[in-house]
Parts: sequence; structure tokens; C-alpha cells
Amino acid sequence: MGSSLNRNQQTNELDRLVNREEVLEICYWYQGEGFGDVYNSLSMNTFLKCDNDAIDDAFLELSEQGFLEAIELGSTLSYKFTATGKKEGGRLFNASFADLQKSSHGECAAGCCDGDDHSACGDGCSL
Repeated sequence: MGSSLNRNQQTNELDRLVNREEVLEICYWYQGEGFGDVYNSLSMNTFLKCDNDAIDDAFLELSEQGFLEAIELGSTLSYKFTATGKKEGGRLFNASFADLQKSSHGECAAGCCDGDDHSACGDGCSL
């Protein structure tokens, strides 16, 4: 059964999904780095490969989906995580960077091994 969306509509929907996920992920990272817990397109555009309008659209859609809560700070519409949004942002961030957060081959996590016995290191290495 074919999709009722034409290829341009499908591409647009996919782009919007990717933008929403990137915005949520960057918000999670932004907060984790201690830059703040309030987000708007001006604070995010440095980290994203899209224009402010696309970021604002993503914020609006994430707010409608219950991941972010809109707040007004002066004349700037900004957003904060909801509990669900923070959890989803963390999940997306973890999925994107899981491979980069693993120990390198032969690199031990603190307290994982005893002397030269690296069998408990968790990287599948038989050292």
C-alpha cells in the first residue's frame, strides 16, 4: 500500500523529524554542559545546521508533543524541558553518542580489573 504523501512531503516530514530530534538532543546537551535550562532559537542556532525558523518550528512541534514547555522571557519565546522531554532528549543523546562513550580497546574503567586480569573490562578483549 503506497503512502498518501508525495516524495516532497515525505522529505519535508523527515527533515522536520530530524530537526525536532536534533533540537531536543542539543537542548539536553546544552543543559548538561551548564549553559542553562531555557532554550530559544538564538541560543541553539550556533549548534544546529538549520535556520532560526526551522528551529522555532521544531520548538513549537516539540511543545505541542509535550516534550517542551513554552515560557516567555521578555519579548523572546523560549522553552524548557518537561519531564518527558528531558527523558527523551537524554535517550536521543545517549543513542547518538553511545559508541563514543565506551572505553577504548584495552582501556579500563576505574576498578574494573585486578592487575593484569582484564577479563572484566567489558570490551570483549581477552587481555
